[in-house]
Amino acid sequence: MEYIIAEIIKTIKESDTAIIRETKLLQLFMRIFTEALVCALEIMDTELVEQYKKQGYQIERRDRRTIQGLFGTVTYQR
Repeated sequence: MEYIIAEIIKTIKESDTAIIRETKLLQLFMRIFTEALVCALEIMDTELVEQYKKQGYQIERRDRRTIQGLFGTVTYQR
């Protein structure tokens, strides 16, 4: 969380105008949200893997998946 706050402060200080600041903050928030979504999807997949293993399935590999969403492209391993 401290990293995110530091990035916000850095972005605000480095912006010359309000429009540039807003644009850079929006880009930063979209990147942070995308990274959080990737983590959430991978955690959920890991939980599903454990459930399937208990049912006797074997997981052969985890492939990279890419989805296009409102906040941009999200690539994660599944």
